[in-house]
Amino acid sequence: MTNEEKVKMFHLMGGVAAVIALVCVILIESGAAGEHRELADMGLTAMIVMLAVSLIGSMYFKR
Repeated sequence: MTNEEKVKMFHLMGGVAAVIALVCVILIESGAAGEHRELADMGLTAMIVMLAVSLIGSMYFKR
């Protein structure tokens, strides 16, 4: 894989993680998660980590 392909992959991963994080926030704030609120909180935390990893990865391979 070239560095450009890796950067595109990390951008795509960040976009997907952002959409999933948004869904988790909507579920938590609207109360739709119900008894699965803790699971939605864990999912939101995981997506925040994925956003950080994708940002670091894309910055690393842009050099």
